[in-house]
Amino acid sequence: MVTLKLNIDLLKFFASGDTEKSTPGTSILGILSSIKPKSKPLPSDLNIPKEYDPYDYMVFLIVNEFLQPNSKISIQEAADRVVEIFPPRHLGMTAVNTKIPEAVHCFYQQLGEDITDARMDPGDDDATPERFVNFHSFLAHLINSGLWLATPEDAVQTMCRALEESHEKESTEIQDAWVMGAAQWILWGGQVLFESLLWPYGDENTIGGGKDALVKWHTWKNEFRKVSEDDGHGHGEECKGVAKKAADIMEALEKGMLFEDFFLNVWLFSCYL
Repeated sequence: MVTLKLNIDLLKFFASGDTEKSTPGTSILGILSSIKPKSKPLPSDLNIPKEYDPYDYMVFLIVNEFLQPNSKISIQEAADRVVEIFPPRHLGMTAVNTKIPEAVHCFYQQLGEDITDARMDPGDDDATPERFVNFHSFLAHLINSGLWLATPEDAVQTMCRALEESHEKESTEIQDAWVMGAAQWILWGGQVLFESLLWPYGDENTIGGGKDALVKWHTWKNEFRKVSEDDGHGHGEECKGVAKKAADIMEALEKGMLFEDFFLNVWLFSCYL
């Protein structure tokens, strides 16, 4: 199974010296760590490299575990474990409350910028196929987390490029990465994606919604199915297995959600009779 590899090097101290730490800014981690009790001991069995802030490092380990494809911890459990790292000190909460809105704004802004900077194709010089798949797995987890309003633009763009464009001239490894990267949106955010396509929020109308969205959904599902049934050795076994799982999920979501929507419409119609 493909694993998600996060880059912990970005959390290293900005200062050149090992003992010189960066000053906490307006980041959420910086705010939380600024009020931690000095007497709170760190876990003695945790080997934390000296170039990392111990609290940043422990949060990274929890986030890394939560985002893995085979993770067994819920988002609530992950959040609780992060909060437990930073025990409250009530005298410091007044100052924190004035900084939280700014920290939240900075978090979303920086996350958006980081996502934009991290975009790549699996065939790019500095991007391995695994990195492409992991990146879209991460984005799919985000859209399914409720962290912000779910919009389908990234998923639609990836699906169209991976499943509607020809990649025959690329290596089998790169072709597999395109398919498995697109499949991550179905495996980890399929229901949210389907809802955002059928019932776009406000003026968000990436591919038309309604019938147009279903046409696209069927196209992608059929392409996943073709890959899963490929006997021409054009795709690896792992890729075919992932594609089959994605096609099966899409078929199940379509049957279940449209069935429920039909009866909801019938019920609403009956209310006006």
